[in-house]
Amino acid sequence: MNKIHFILIIYLLLLIGCKSDKKKSEENIESPIPEKVIKTIEKDMFLNSFKIDTTLIKKDAFGDLKISNSIKKDSILSLCHCKKYKKNNRIKIQLKTAIPTQKELDTMSESFKKRNRLLQFGDLSSRKTINGQFKFITIVLKDSIIESINLYSKSTEKEYNGIDFDSLSIDKYKINVSKFNYSIASNVYGNFELHLEKSFGFFENDTILKGDFLCNNWRITEKEQIKNWNIKKSFKNRNNDRGFRVNQ
Repeated sequence: MNKIHFILIIYLLLLIGCKSDKKKSEENIESPIPEKVIKTIEKDMFLNSFKIDTTLIKKDAFGDLKISNSIKKDSILSLCHCKKYKKNNRIKIQLKTAIPTQKELDTMSESFKKRNRLLQFGDLSSRKTINGQFKFITIVLKDSIIESINLYSKSTEKEYNGIDFDSLSIDKYKINVSKFNYSIASNVYGNFELHLEKSFGFFENDTILKGDFLCNNWRITEKEQIKNWNIKKSFKNRNNDRGFRVNQ
């Protein structure tokens, strides 16, 4: 074996070794992370926050409640009511809205829902007969603390596991507020993002809610009132008490 042959053999061995290392390296590269896993990671990374934001713009008591499942988005009309507790600097903020029953939603096209946004709110409060799900997002603030956030649902049908009332506690939130002093309700306004543990109910996996709130001294509907609310009876007598109100 001459010197040239020896050098060629060494070169070939090195070349084969490099290709082998490259193959092993390629085999060790992890496959792309599934989209479902990415969404789970993003959900787990969600950090709660409650803070004053001096850049907030005061909105109206009526507003859009934005609903999302991270891919699909939609919005429905909502109305904000508030109740202040001046002695201990607390305030209860309640956004009220309504959507059709699940049975109705299952028969509606997407374009129909979007053309008839007031079906979820305006029409429901003016019909002689009524079918729908009423939703109450209730946020209780004390000083710079979130005391509680709940979603109460009441339907004209027994569509929540065989009953017409459902209650959901919400522990994932981002809330910005104009001030931590709640003694003057009209000066308390802000926005929020809430992540629910189960669907809101307007479309599949709609667990993200975003919206604005503007406080006032209007009537708040308590949990027991919602639970015991006879919707059809109260709307039958709506001429005596118009509006989005629970009657006993």
